[in-house]
Formats: sequence, C-alpha cells, structure tokens
Amino acid sequence: MNEPRVVAIALSLFFTAACGGFTTIAPTAPSAAPSLSSVTTVSPTPTPSPTHAVGPDVPPGLAASQQVIGGSVGPLGNGVPACYLERYACERLRFTMHQDGAVEVTLSWQGDATAMRIQLYRAGAGLVHEDLVRSGAPTITFRRTDITAMEYELRIVNMEPSAAHAFNLTLTTWE
Repeated sequence: MNEPRVVAIALSLFFTAACGGFTTIAPTAPSAAPSLSSVTTVSPTPTPSPTHAVGPDVPPGLAASQQVIGGSVGPLGNGVPACYLERYACERLRFTMHQDGAVEVTLSWQGDATAMRIQLYRAGAGLVHEDLVRSGAPTITFRRTDITAMEYELRIVNMEPSAAHAFNLTLTTWE
C-alpha cells in the first residue's frame, strides 16, 4: 500500500539529482540551432515598480538590472546535451547574485504552450523553482524574492525532443 508513495519519492529524488545543481549569464554548452542571438543589458537603477504581478513585491531599496536574451533550444540529437531527465534539450544560462535580493523571469517562445518549461537552480544546492504553462499562451513568468547571494543557473527546457523552439527570456534581478 505504501509502494506507490515510495516509488514517487524515489523518482522525485532521482529527477532532482539527475538535473544536478549547476550554477553569470552565459551558455555553458552550444545549442544545436543558433542560440543567444541577442543580449541586452540595462544598467542598475533604483527599485522600479514590479514588472509583472506574478509574485510577492520586491523589497524596497534594491537596484534592478534587466537582461533580455533571445535564442533557440533543441532538437535533441548529436552534440546537444540533454538535461531534464536526460531526455530533453535545454539551454543553460548562468548568473550570479552578489547580495541577497529577488529575481523575475519571463520566458516566451514560438510553438505549443506545453513545449517548454523553466528551472532555476542554485549552484551545488539543487532546484529552487520550476515552472511550466498550465494553460493559455506560450509564456511563463515567475518571481522569487528569497534569493540569496550565490551562483544560479536557469535551464530553458524543450519538452519536444524532435523540435527546435525560438525563445525570448527576460531576467530581472534586484540586489
């Protein structure tokens, strides 16, 4: 009677370990298709109004910095590293929080709304946040206000192994 629970827990631990705990915004491996076609960085400014109503308010007194990244991920094949369950292609983007703060991520892509998911990892400490579209447009937005100073890695996961998906990612950090 407890076997399904044990299997579910074991699989959960396996998936967390399989995706590792990797962590400065830069791809760590080339994509099969041309990737990271554009990167725009906005200099730090005083704390702006939150960009989306997607989570808790950003603590006052923090300076915002925003990066807009365009790229492509997939399809899975020769030379394309798999990451999610070792079955799906992903683009890895690293960044460092130099002091405690907040982060907001918006990922949008061309294609089916269920084609992509996004994961936020702490270096050496595992998964912090994972999100996917539950319904609607192919866009995911989340905000975390409990981000500690350390290295992080965003993983943009293509859930369709035989297709490539162009994406746009906006990363806003408050430190």
